[in-house]
Amino acid sequence: MEEPSSKRPRHEDVSFVYDENHQAAAVTVYKENDLNNNIITTINNPTTTIRTSSLASPTMKLSGHKGSIYTLAYDPLGEVLCSGSFDSTCLLWNASGTCDNFNVLSGHKNAILDCKFTNNGEKVITASADYNLGVYDVHTGDRLKRFMGHKGIVNAVAVSKEGSPCLAVSASDDR
Repeated sequence: MEEPSSKRPRHEDVSFVYDENHQAAAVTVYKENDLNNNIITTINNPTTTIRTSSLASPTMKLSGHKGSIYTLAYDPLGEVLCSGSFDSTCLLWNASGTCDNFNVLSGHKNAILDCKFTNNGEKVITASADYNLGVYDVHTGDRLKRFMGHKGIVNAVAVSKEGSPCLAVSASDDR
């Protein structure tokens, strides 16, 4: 007797339905066989309007880092994306259109573990495994300040949502 496969084949059909206002909604119908060969049908019918985006494609591949990416952050307006990596850099990307890389933030000597935009979106604060925090200008890419007070890996940084744009707190492996 043949062992049943742990992976069941799944077939999906996507169609569109229209409501009374002639608004289209995507309906996805999944059909698959269970272990007893019964057909299971799942219907996913979102009741919200179809999502629209300013991206050139629904899925974008952003290439540029030479190591694993550990952190991502959007600016407060959602227009810029910052990615921090094992390669000790942060890359700044336009968050719409073709998502072009427009700046590289460098200066750390070890992996970037966290990054946050200040509440006005003018600066990025980075936390690194080199025991330091960095403050960078978003427009020029220049490092404006390096904070060297930690005695261990800096794992996280958080910024104030209101008030002073440069009020930040960090978390480290300090004892």
